[in-house]
Amino acid sequence: MTDFTQAVVIGGSIAGLLTARVLADFYDYVMVVERDRVPDRPENRRGVPQSPQPHVLFTKGYRILEELFPGIGDDLTVAGAVAIDWAREFHYFNEGVWNRRTDEPTDITSFTCSRPLLEWAIRQRLAAFSAVKVVDRHRVIGLLATNGQITGVELESVAGKARSQISTSLVVDASGRQSAAPKWLENAGFKAPSETVVNPFLGYATRRYRAPKDVAAAWKVMLISQQPPDATRLGYLATIEDGQWIATLGGYGHDFPAIDEAGFLAFAHSLPSSEFYDAIIAAEPVSPIYAHRATANRWRHYEKANLPNGFVALGDSVCALCPVYGQGMTISALSALVLREWLMAGKGRSVDFQRQLAQSNRFPWMLAVGQDSRFLTTAGRSQPNWVENLLSGYIKQLMKQTSVNAEMNTLFIEIAHLIKSPAMFYHPNVVFQVIKNMNTKGTK
Repeated sequence: MTDFTQAVVIGGSIAGLLTARVLADFYDYVMVVERDRVPDRPENRRGVPQSPQPHVLFTKGYRILEELFPGIGDDLTVAGAVAIDWAREFHYFNEGVWNRRTDEPTDITSFTCSRPLLEWAIRQRLAAFSAVKVVDRHRVIGLLATNGQITGVELESVAGKARSQISTSLVVDASGRQSAAPKWLENAGFKAPSETVVNPFLGYATRRYRAPKDVAAAWKVMLISQQPPDATRLGYLATIEDGQWIATLGGYGHDFPAIDEAGFLAFAHSLPSSEFYDAIIAAEPVSPIYAHRATANRWRHYEKANLPNGFVALGDSVCALCPVYGQGMTISALSALVLREWLMAGKGRSVDFQRQLAQSNRFPWMLAVGQDSRFLTTAGRSQPNWVENLLSGYIKQLMKQTSVNAEMNTLFIEIAHLIKSPAMFYHPNVVFQVIKNMNTKGTK
C-alpha cells in the first residue's frame, strides 16, 4: 500500500477545500495548489468566472459541512449568511402555479449567501489544520509518473514562470470544469477518459440589488422555473449577505438574457409570473450585470478508464452539471465523503474510487440530463423511452400537487436536497395521492 505521507490537491475552490479537509485526517502534509491569489476576505476570484453567479447550498451539502467543520453555521451567521428553511421560505413557481409552503419549522435548512462568502468561511476553518498548506499563484502543468503510477506534479509560478516538481503519494484533481487532467494523463503516457456532454445552451445574467428596507418578503429564495419543451426562461432571486439580493435570469436554447439594463428588465418582465420583476424593479442595483454561459453537462468517465494509481479526480473535474439545478456544491461535498470512505478502506486502486464516485454522481446526473433533454434544442440529448415518458407524466402530476399540498411540497424539497431517496416519489401513499388527484380532476 502506498504511504500516506503527502497529498496534492489541484484547485482551491469548494471541492478542493473539502478534499483537503478529508485528506488532513490521513496525510502528514496536504498541499492545495491554486492558480489565483487567495483573498483574505470574501471576494470574487478571477479564475472562477461563475463566482458572481448564484450558488445553492442544499441541506445535504450543509449537513456535510457541519460534519467536516462543526459549528461552521455559526461562522456563516456571524459573516452575514442568511439561514433558510427550504420548506417554508423557498417560493417556487412551476406548472403555472406557486408551491404550497408549510407554516411549521422543518429541519430542511441551510444558508443562502454568495459563493465567495462560503469559500472564505471554509478557508478560515481549514486554516486550523496544520497539515494543510495552500500554495496560491501556482498552477499544475503536468503529472509525474514512475512505473505506471502517478508520483507527483510539475508546478509553475503564475508570476515568474518558475517551475518545480513535487513528489507525492496522491494527486487529487479538483480543478473544475476546465480541468486539464485528461491532457496531463496523455502526456504522462496514459489514456484520457471518454466524455459524455449534454449541452442545453443555457445562458445566465446576474445582478445584485439592495433589498428594499420597507418590504418584508415572505420568502428568502424565489424561483420561477423553466418549463420544457417550450418555456425556456427562468428567474432566480435569493437573499444573501449585506442586505442584498442576487438576481439571475436564464434562458435555454440560446435564448440568452440581455446584459444591458433595459434588456435585463424586459427579460424579467417576460417571465410567466410578475413577482420577480416586481421585486427587482423596486430594488436598487448595486453591481454590473454578469453573464455566464459555460453550462453544459459534462461527465468525464474516469470510472471506465485504465487509470494509473496515485491519481483521482472529483467534483466538477469529473461530473459538471448544468448549474440551474444547484447541485454542484453538494456534489462536491458528497465527493469528499466518498474519498474519505475510500481512504478509510486503505486507499486501493484509483479506479475503485472513481467507480464509487460514479455511483454517488449518478442520480444528480440523471436529474440534470433528463430535464435538459426535454428541450429539443439540447445537444447530445437523450431520447426518452416509453417508460421514461410514463414516469415523466407521473412526476408532472405529482409536481402539480406541490401547489396545493404542503406535505407533497416538503417531500419534493427533501428529495431535491438529496436527504431522501427519489424512490419516495413512488411510495404507495404518494402514488395514491397522485392518482386520487388525477381521478378527481377527471370527473370534473
